[in-house]
Amino acid sequence: MLDRTKAPETYEIDAVNIQIAEVTSLSNGARMHVIKSETQPVVRLDFVFKAGKWYEDKKGVSDLAAKMLLEGSLNHTAKQIADKVAFYGASFESSNGYDRTEYTLYCLAKYTTELLPLVLDILQNPAFPEEEFNHLKQRTSQSLKVQRQKNNYLSTHSFTQQVYGSQHPYTFGFDDGVLEAVTKEEVEAFYRNRFISQELEVFACGAIDDVLQRYLQLEIEKLRIQPATGSALSIEHKIKSATEKTKLVSIEDSLQSSIRVGARMPHISHPDYQPLLVLNEILGGYFGSRLMRNIREDKGYTYGIYSVISSKEEDSLFYVGTDVNYAVTDNTIDEILKEIKLLQEEEIPEEELQTVKNYMLGKFLNDLNTIFDQCDRYKRIVLFNLEQEHYNNYVTTIRTITAPRLKQLAKDYLNTE
Repeated sequence: MLDRTKAPETYEIDAVNIQIAEVTSLSNGARMHVIKSETQPVVRLDFVFKAGKWYEDKKGVSDLAAKMLLEGSLNHTAKQIADKVAFYGASFESSNGYDRTEYTLYCLAKYTTELLPLVLDILQNPAFPEEEFNHLKQRTSQSLKVQRQKNNYLSTHSFTQQVYGSQHPYTFGFDDGVLEAVTKEEVEAFYRNRFISQELEVFACGAIDDVLQRYLQLEIEKLRIQPATGSALSIEHKIKSATEKTKLVSIEDSLQSSIRVGARMPHISHPDYQPLLVLNEILGGYFGSRLMRNIREDKGYTYGIYSVISSKEEDSLFYVGTDVNYAVTDNTIDEILKEIKLLQEEEIPEEELQTVKNYMLGKFLNDLNTIFDQCDRYKRIVLFNLEQEHYNNYVTTIRTITAPRLKQLAKDYLNTE
């Protein structure tokens, strides 16, 4: 019988086991990664193209191209696509990012053979109908106008412009009029140059038996894809950081301020990257962080404040974000800088450090619950070209990091000047 007077035993986390995929180089030049699990009768297919903002020659093109594929193919209208996906209780969606564009299908394993031909038709034979393009551009532009009235959108947009420069692909959001200037011909050209190329990575995870795996391989090999062009392989973007370290965007009659404070950080493959994740967690990475305790609990300036290290394939960005009453804007910034300076001047108490370590390890394990979670971690290893031991190294870093090391990292990377 369970004795509820005794707490359950706890165990040290020494290592994690993330499933490694079976990788097949397909005859058309794509790669297929398969991770199998029989726990649930579901399948997820991710088609990942090197077609994010990094590869644009005009802002807004990749975003509209990603969405246009769902507006109809040569064989299916947008309504037919939506109806068929809904009929099988499935989900099919696109995601346009800074580096990649992804199309993801979720479905019951038994319906994969019904839905995969539709997905491949969408990817291979987009129709780019004129009327749908005009409607999409109008909807997206209207949504952008709404977003640009919000403080938090404008603050992140302005902050990333300060860090990277207004034309860099890692700048968040769009300026007014950007999407209106994109033509259908430019979107089609971007699709031809970037979507159907031999840099395609396909990630299949879930209830995949040998028969279904073979079916996936044979069908996906039918995609007609071309080698990536030389110019696309060597794209570089120069970072043009602003000389002024502070920027104020005034919004008439606004009662709140959205604050962003931060700087570039080392690439995810750098030896200091994982230790910096621990430092970030202490500063503002979770609900019990120093920024939350000071600015939310003690000062009452905000409902929430956070810090994050955002990783992209070519760079990483650290920033603190919060929304406060405009009257305490300067006070809030002063308190953020004060907390950063404390990390540089004083070692983190052992009890606080151990609490953060336990939280990070527990959250990490919780984030590996499903096969889809594990596939996401594996996908990150592939797309960021990381070593296979990346996540075991992460666990080791959390367990072994010391207060003196964190203090030195704060001095090295959180330069308040």
